[in-house]
Amino acid sequence: MNNISRAQIWQSLMGLPHWVKLWLLVLMTANMSSLFFLDSSVGRWTAISFLVVGLVNMPMVYFQNGLTRLLSFPHLIWFGLLAYLVTQLFGQTDLLTGNLRNFIIMVIVINGISLAFDTLECIRWLKGNREVLGLKE
Repeated sequence: MNNISRAQIWQSLMGLPHWVKLWLLVLMTANMSSLFFLDSSVGRWTAISFLVVGLVNMPMVYFQNGLTRLLSFPHLIWFGLLAYLVTQLFGQTDLLTGNLRNFIIMVIVINGISLAFDTLECIRWLKGNREVLGLKE
């Protein structure tokens, strides 16, 4: 990757609205908190899902020289994660309590909100809105 590509990727990220950058920080923090729960299946599956999204998205950022709506598609695997988390939260005779329960609720809420955004962004991408985000035209 050359310096021009790095600069454009940085411009793309920094050109996003402030609320989007803040949201990305919240989303990453919530999912990275799964590292504190690796002793549970929900922590492991959340970490694996987050890792898969990152491993798919990072090369796409470089190939596209910035952030595009195409990056929303890998997040769709979170539908499966959320279904699993809901069954773990409510599908047991002994309902979970404490930090693990709070973690699951946090991931369901935050990733659920993200999926609402991502679904809209996927539709926009499919309709042809494929520009690099955050760059001034």
